[in-house]
Amino acid sequence: MKLRAITALAATLASGFFTPAAAENVNKEFIALSTISAMILLKCDGYEFIDGAPRKAADQIGADFDTFAPATMNAIFAIADMEYDRSKLIPEVTRQVRSNLEELMVDHKKGNRFFCNKYGAVMLNVGWLKKK
Repeated sequence: MKLRAITALAATLASGFFTPAAAENVNKEFIALSTISAMILLKCDGYEFIDGAPRKAADQIGADFDTFAPATMNAIFAIADMEYDRSKLIPEVTRQVRSNLEELMVDHKKGNRFFCNKYGAVMLNVGWLKKK
């Protein structure tokens, strides 16, 4: 899934008009938003998670938080050569995370400031992150 579509989804989520029927791939969208938020926290200063926001968003869109949140984070850790829990990995999620990270890195190559402004705004609007 292209991250441009995720940016549009983020605007819909922020507006409060999102319904589970509006998305065919809610788990994929949740994985993409999780990947974006992790990259913002890794690459951009001045952001932090809002406690419970990803779970609330998953509940609102009908995503399986308990399965896909740990799979996404552990995929990010594995790809970044960090310590991870192999029992939490789901191959399809790891492939999607890798694809999302590759797309994000294309934008990151345009400059950290560009990247942080673009995707930081998305995650602030969705309500997953806040400024420190």
